[in-house]
Amino acid sequence: MKSLARVLGLVLLAAVLLVVAVLFFLTRLFDPNDYKEQIQQAAREQAGVELTLGGDIGWSLFPWLGIELKQVAVAPLGEDQSSLAEVGTLGLGVEVLPLLRRQLRMSDVIIDSVVLDLQRDADGKGNWEQLGKPAGEAASSRPAEADEQPTAARPLDIAIDSVRITNAQVSYRDAQGGQTLQLQDVSLSTGALIEGKPFELAFLGLLSMEQPALRARIDLKSVAQFDLGLQRYQLNGLDLKLDASGEPFSGRAVNLQLQADVLADLAAQLLDLDQLRLSLADLRGSGKLRVSQLNSEPALAGQLQLAEFDARKLLAALGQEVPDTADPRALEKVALSARLTGGSNSLLLEDLQLTLDGSQLSGVLGITDFSRSALRVELKGDQLDLDRYLPPTEAGTAASSGSSGSSGSTAGRGGSRSDAPPEPWSDEPVLPLDLLAKLDLQARLELGQVRLTGQDIQQFLLAARARDGRVRLESLNGQAFAGSFKANADIDSRQTPLTIKLNAELAGIDVLALQRAYEVAEQVRGRINGNLQAQVAGNSVKRWTDTLGGTASFDITDGALLGVNLEQQLCRAIALANRSSMAEPVGSEDTPFRSLSGSFRMANGTISGNDLLVALPGIQAKGRGQIELPPQRIDYRLGLLLEGDTREMPDPACQINRRYVGIEWPVRCHGYLHNAASSCGVDTDGVGRIAAQLLGSEAQRKVEEKLQDRLGEQAPAVRDAIRGLLGR
Repeated sequence: MKSLARVLGLVLLAAVLLVVAVLFFLTRLFDPNDYKEQIQQAAREQAGVELTLGGDIGWSLFPWLGIELKQVAVAPLGEDQSSLAEVGTLGLGVEVLPLLRRQLRMSDVIIDSVVLDLQRDADGKGNWEQLGKPAGEAASSRPAEADEQPTAARPLDIAIDSVRITNAQVSYRDAQGGQTLQLQDVSLSTGALIEGKPFELAFLGLLSMEQPALRARIDLKSVAQFDLGLQRYQLNGLDLKLDASGEPFSGRAVNLQLQADVLADLAAQLLDLDQLRLSLADLRGSGKLRVSQLNSEPALAGQLQLAEFDARKLLAALGQEVPDTADPRALEKVALSARLTGGSNSLLLEDLQLTLDGSQLSGVLGITDFSRSALRVELKGDQLDLDRYLPPTEAGTAASSGSSGSSGSTAGRGGSRSDAPPEPWSDEPVLPLDLLAKLDLQARLELGQVRLTGQDIQQFLLAARARDGRVRLESLNGQAFAGSFKANADIDSRQTPLTIKLNAELAGIDVLALQRAYEVAEQVRGRINGNLQAQVAGNSVKRWTDTLGGTASFDITDGALLGVNLEQQLCRAIALANRSSMAEPVGSEDTPFRSLSGSFRMANGTISGNDLLVALPGIQAKGRGQIELPPQRIDYRLGLLLEGDTREMPDPACQINRRYVGIEWPVRCHGYLHNAASSCGVDTDGVGRIAAQLLGSEAQRKVEEKLQDRLGEQAPAVRDAIRGLLGR
């Protein structure tokens, strides 16, 4: 047996020596450079590419099947045969004997001076799309069953000592989208690539693009691992650094660092980013992210936490314009946590907890459609000072833009006493039409208390939708000035001029507090209830006042007309009818009333009404007239009707008797809106007619008394005959 074993050993040794000798002489006698043309023809027929081998092919056969190529170029077949890829040097080696055991053992893979030129034409076709297709599309003629035959061969066991790619460059030009990208100075290095074993990975490169102009240095390091059988790929301890500058950052240098553990499970169609940490300027964030359904419609889910940061400094660091706010320290303290959801075209922050300068908000915030920049906002909170975030206003500017606001703000009680005409309404654009045309918004904001235009509003609700140039304010509700308000509006900028429709309802609003809050001349006191349905056209205060139309109604209870004393006006009218003059003013400077109500019609900026009613003690006032907004004038006539109150007046000139009951004593308010109260006075022409009527009635009464005394029972018949002759 020993002799047989020795013989077999000698035979095997002789066979190995023979094989080695054959391979040695084969590598010396066989030169692959003699077959360049055949290799290039095979590339055309089998892979559909034009292969250029500019340098010599170096090779070895045993124990390593090694190859070294220089000046290699690959181009697609066709009329345009510009190089798709060029490689300066490529070298690798494969150990021969492990191949017999379906094991791929490679030495260092070294690739130097790589150039990839990817192009997409105006029709959207890429110059790489034909690569790998045999000439004449021969593969398409094979029976489909051939591709569907299962293979029972066990997977190949792969191990590579290392991969080094240096001096690489990738360019991409999209004629259809007008974009150009370049990745320069690329280097990639790895440790030993053994399936199921971790290895180090490092990548460096410089990315640049034209629209917008941007440059970013990319530095990536990680410990990677792969399992081809399970289709699992991991990057543990990923550390990505980006140093960017360019137009998006106004030329500033921006530093971003991202760290995470990444797992791609292609069998399960999952991509996980765990232990996620983000650093951008002074912003620090953490969280995790999962993307599922990679092959169909990707779905995103995760968590995000951002520590408190200064949003103003962050915007400045990113080269963005810092908004000019009424409070220069607004946005200095911002923090949030949220659950991330979305997909390839959306990103939402759900279960959002947002801290904004001390205010606590919760809800949903995000983009529902990136292609339309569709924004969704649904927030609830305890309190928020919106005035801090509005643009600053000049000191002394009135709340309303227009004409008489400035004079009214300092007019004081009862309005201005000036007869000077007000400034005309502004014709400057108010609404940003370009923004409205692009705005795609679904918003809902609920706050326990909000400060807006200097006022505290309780139980505030704002709900709005905007798309394609139409903004619908579905709800604007709140409690303010000891009452409440509700409103909705529709702004349609899809037509020229744009139209605005407004519906509003007031309940129990303190009118005096409202006037004081917005520095409007104090002309009325009381609690108001009202309804308004209005529409305007155009985009300026002047156009709105010119086109105002609709209807309105109101009633004010337990109030007063400030700066006008209707009792005194009535007394003046009676004194005038009595042909007397008053010795002194009667009553206070205001007119208290139990109720004040009316309704109006609005057309082309003119507000008219015929049913104004004021209930005073012993007096009822009826009014009719109009307010013309374009010239800012008022012309209202009041009829003061005695209801039987014949109390003795302090001034003998205006003593009231029963003859005056049922007579409407005329008062006219005629002037500008800013001096409406002070413009009210006795209508002397109307009082003259009343006086003449009273004199005629008094003369008739005396004649009838004399007839009664002289004719006795015949007096009524004679009186009726006289009235018939007089046409009464």
